[in-house]
Amino acid sequence: MKIVSVRNSKTLKKFIQLPFLIYKDTPQWIPPLNSMIKNVIKKGSPFLDVDREFFLVMDGPQPVARAGVFLNSKVLEQVGKRGGFTLFEAFDSDEAVDLLIRRMDRWFKERSILEYLGPDSPTNGDDFKGVLVDNFNDPPYINMNYNMPYYFKLLEKAGFQIFRRYAAFRYDLTKEIPERYVKLIEAAKRRYGIKVVSPDFKNIKKITADILTVIESSIPEDWIGVRPPTYQQMLGIVKELKRFADPDLVALAYHDGKPVGISAAMPNYNEILKELNGKLYPFGWLKFLAEKNRIKSFRLFVVYVAREFQKKGVSFAMHYHIGKNAMKKGYREAEGSIIGFDNKRSFQDAAGAGGEVYKEYDYLIRRL
Repeated sequence: MKIVSVRNSKTLKKFIQLPFLIYKDTPQWIPPLNSMIKNVIKKGSPFLDVDREFFLVMDGPQPVARAGVFLNSKVLEQVGKRGGFTLFEAFDSDEAVDLLIRRMDRWFKERSILEYLGPDSPTNGDDFKGVLVDNFNDPPYINMNYNMPYYFKLLEKAGFQIFRRYAAFRYDLTKEIPERYVKLIEAAKRRYGIKVVSPDFKNIKKITADILTVIESSIPEDWIGVRPPTYQQMLGIVKELKRFADPDLVALAYHDGKPVGISAAMPNYNEILKELNGKLYPFGWLKFLAEKNRIKSFRLFVVYVAREFQKKGVSFAMHYHIGKNAMKKGYREAEGSIIGFDNKRSFQDAAGAGGEVYKEYDYLIRRL
């Protein structure tokens, strides 16, 4: 076995090919879009903004393990000497993983980094974040990770420890929302003067400014590496939201005209991405457009509430708004993810809204 850096088209192709080999007999796995992986490796991302490198372990002509390592400026600023790793995939081989991790260790030591965390998302989202440790039978929702059951043991044996635990909640939309919950939500809205609406994406600049206001007023100081995006970054995010989201699955909360909450869900495009086999072009895009209206599930992926309006029912009001719209449109199931087990308030909100924990993920740390 040998390890190489991904620096040309041949090694890039092998890097992308590896998970297709690992999961070829695993129907639950949803292939990511190859174009996204290529862009992250070639161009990086706003999250991989200081330094990055991608490694591939080869056993003869076949790839057997891979990962990327990176540094993020916000993490370095807040925490100091801490890095991250991403896009980890491997066959069940201690030898291959040990070779990979020794090379990752050396990369960080050369930069005086004392510890690194992951698997992380290369885009600072939820995709590829954490190691799935519970429920390998259900396929993942859009932008959620799936991996082989042996991944955690491989990494634990190599010296990684659990840093944080996350859960995904599942909601059955075929059940009516209990009337007592509806009355409580409406009473809280009246008491605190809350109005919840779906966004008008025709006024994209106002929507962008409103969402950014909510995020800036809600992010806790102890969320390491998390800072509000710039206006231009937020505008790009909203444009993507407009392109792929169902406006009825997005909720904005206002108090006296001031934005105080945002909750956004995305149709579960994994229902059709499986059939594209990682390729959106040249004809996958047409299939995507033709099939997207048959999707019957969605994923709630972001909830922010301004600090002064937390514990006032705003998140429940937004979830109710989205759920009511979704049920009218024929959606039958939803997922809320990912929520840290240490985030007790969000955990309680998710459970209180009728969710059940159905998947668990571990986020790992390695200290050098």
